[in-house]
Amino acid sequence: MDEMLIRGFLKSLVMPPLFNILLILIALSLFRRWRILRFFTLSFSLLSLLLLSTPSVALFLASQLERYPALSWQDINAADYQAIIVLSAGRSRQAPEYGGVDIPKHLGLERLRYGAYLQGKTGLPIMTTGGAWLDDIDTEAALMARVLERDFKGVAKWREDKSRTTWENALYSKQLADQHGIKRALLVTSAWHMTRAVYSFEQAGFDVTPAPTMFKSIDLPGTSFSDFVPNMNSLHTSTYMLHELLGVLWYRFSSG
Repeated sequence: MDEMLIRGFLKSLVMPPLFNILLILIALSLFRRWRILRFFTLSFSLLSLLLLSTPSVALFLASQLERYPALSWQDINAADYQAIIVLSAGRSRQAPEYGGVDIPKHLGLERLRYGAYLQGKTGLPIMTTGGAWLDDIDTEAALMARVLERDFKGVAKWREDKSRTTWENALYSKQLADQHGIKRALLVTSAWHMTRAVYSFEQAGFDVTPAPTMFKSIDLPGTSFSDFVPNMNSLHTSTYMLHELLGVLWYRFSSG
């Protein structure tokens, strides 16, 4: 079985809501004789799921990851940089509204849009990143380059087309950069993903300036009643943030 599929499956086991569901099933089936253990396991499962579904907790988690402020392109000297690197974020396969072709997922589209914006302001060339998964024909780098040109009127000069993780994004982007004399680059990814991305690129020996997009923590709630009402969107956000926090820890204690 593909290594990335195994890693994806293992990650899903420790992420909500599957993790919470598994704990509930374990408590109900295996802890019948240990009432106190069963009570605490059920309570933890339900309470954590409840809290992760609230806007307050979801956006608090985002604030722990979004350490880099928005880039002020007016304050940078474009002459000090040689590229804009835009990180991929998966694909939606066979999108019917586009005639059955693959398109980048919404996170990738947000990054592409900002990359095109920065290219328009600085004139710097773009490098798209991302390899192919399983039986995909096009790499994500090629897919992003095509959408960048067609939908955002930008141009991708280079394509890093071997990576399947953020760590590999950094490793293979550095190899490609060395071939083309790229010493410094603006790094574009989602604001909450930037901590892991910058760490990966710095470990690869790359000098990058963070250019985060799509901040979530700017919407930090106050103390109104609705900030503590569970909803599916907040659970979705919390899951993303927990996945990213886990990724940061994993990268710091492993080699990607």
